[in-house]
Amino acid sequence: MPSSPPGRIVPTSVNSYSNKMLKILTLNLNCNHAGAGAWPQRQARIKTLLQEEKPDIVALQAVHVGPQLDQVEALTREYPYRHKLFMAASESLPHQGSAILADVPLSAPWSYALPRRKDDEDPSFRRAIGATFAWHSEVWQLTNAHCSWVAPQNLRQITALEAALQAFPGPQCLVGDFNATPDGSGIQYLVQTGWTDSYEVAGRGLGMTFPAPDPHRRIDYIFLSGVDPQRLLDIRAVPEAGEPLSDHQALILTLSR
Repeated sequence: MPSSPPGRIVPTSVNSYSNKMLKILTLNLNCNHAGAGAWPQRQARIKTLLQEEKPDIVALQAVHVGPQLDQVEALTREYPYRHKLFMAASESLPHQGSAILADVPLSAPWSYALPRRKDDEDPSFRRAIGATFAWHSEVWQLTNAHCSWVAPQNLRQITALEAALQAFPGPQCLVGDFNATPDGSGIQYLVQTGWTDSYEVAGRGLGMTFPAPDPHRRIDYIFLSGVDPQRLLDIRAVPEAGEPLSDHQALILTLSR
């Protein structure tokens, strides 16, 4: 795996998590951009959502970490997740990247630089991050991704990431903002290579996540590999009404043991 850029990682031992159900939430925070409202108001709404839903794992994309605003610190101060991982997509300041917040003990954090060419239409550096966690007798690999919105780049990034994830045994959860609808080539590739689109199995509502507050596209996903589909209890976009958390809706999956 490529070396890591600046980031903050809090690794923990692989202690087994014993809850009978597991809730995983993914949300693109849109950094501190004001298009979906000022950050202090959005932070308060995210706090309320976390308190109401109580997800065990929160995967965040487009996270801003700098001297004036640290969204990881702000959210873990408001809702004290014990384990957290943040990694910037590049060395530029202030840092922008992805984060994982969890009550589930995390271990073996890693990252993968998604491919990018000099002539790519989307110039953004993008990096998937991940960690291992144990739930009862299973050791899971969790990966948080944020892919390009340009279709050829999107396909290259997803196929490269999927190849990298083949190195991990056991059940896997791949979440994030994939910037592609279900008919996109990258999403179709994941399904064809054996990944389960959780929404197609257990989705409630329309599942649209972008652009909030009136979404009409499904571009945020929770994919599973090596998991019996019967364990998927529910997946839905939240909040169902009210002011937006970001320019994306959050997506939350509930799994049974």
